[in-house]
Amino acid sequence: MHTKQRVKNFWKFFLHIKAELEEALIHNSDHLEELKKEVNQQLDSVCQAQCEIEYENDFFVLEFHGGANKTKQYICALLKKEAPKELLNDWMISSFRQPLSETALHTVVKINEEDFVGSDFLICYEIDTEMKGLHVTMCHEALALLDQKDQINIAHSLLELFIGEVELEARILSVEVKDKKLEDSENFCLLPNFYEDICDIVINEGWVEYHDPTEIYQAYTLRGELKQETLRNDMKFIITSNTYLQEDILNHQLDCIDEARRFGSCYGYLYYEITQEKEEIAFVRQQLEKECMELFYPLSIARTIGGAIGSHYGYIDFIIFDQIAFDILLEKLNQHLPFPIYYQPFQA
Repeated sequence: MHTKQRVKNFWKFFLHIKAELEEALIHNSDHLEELKKEVNQQLDSVCQAQCEIEYENDFFVLEFHGGANKTKQYICALLKKEAPKELLNDWMISSFRQPLSETALHTVVKINEEDFVGSDFLICYEIDTEMKGLHVTMCHEALALLDQKDQINIAHSLLELFIGEVELEARILSVEVKDKKLEDSENFCLLPNFYEDICDIVINEGWVEYHDPTEIYQAYTLRGELKQETLRNDMKFIITSNTYLQEDILNHQLDCIDEARRFGSCYGYLYYEITQEKEEIAFVRQQLEKECMELFYPLSIARTIGGAIGSHYGYIDFIIFDQIAFDILLEKLNQHLPFPIYYQPFQA
């Protein structure tokens, strides 16, 4: 079953239990946790993501969590996009974890049989103006006693809870754990105050502001000998919102591609022969990507995730949620373009 249909099925189920769920949230009924579990089980069948459901300030809150997994992020964004209109007056729906949520403020972490809250953890950070991000050290003596893998896992989880998925992905360059505050650290705060510090830094440094993790793009210039006539081997410049996919392709691996298939999606690309003058190449590719996004995404068929410029071909990369509909629409698109474009699925 393709992803678009899975998303429709999720919302059909959600509307079926909506009234019961709202009643349980308002009155904090005994069977609330069972209803939340049912919603998460249904969501798991879409893309193995999770969600949180809360009742805050007279609004119902549904927050999808894809974490750092880009495929899940794209599908969670589609879930939000396809939310039924009858929910929008009373429900606040997010496709990613927001900073400083009620869940974060009530989180208790158990370490070696002791309970700790967010304000027990100190954050020291160094601003990297060149990389436009932060090197973070989370300080707590109990956390430092754990093995390194557990230290980093807990630190990342706490950061995600308190600063949200967007800032964690966009700003945090590295994470360490220490038992106490770094003596030479000029920048430090308690964990619940870290998000405010990040917001101030972004404004003061003039960094790009992001409102969704799927908006975060990375650009790469590839160097070395090129096989100029071969698809994807002629690439000189890549821009992508899914660095994991690009790394898989360059390393001849299938992790991202296989995962998308399990969720009913497909990663692929459109390509066309470059015939434009040098100064027009980037503009033409950018305009074509914009046109494709405006054509495919409103219908929830696919979304663009970047692309590349090669010595011979231009590329527009996609995650495709409905392959049959994509093929039909692509044929119609080709009838209106001044040059032909072709589709190819990503392969390792």
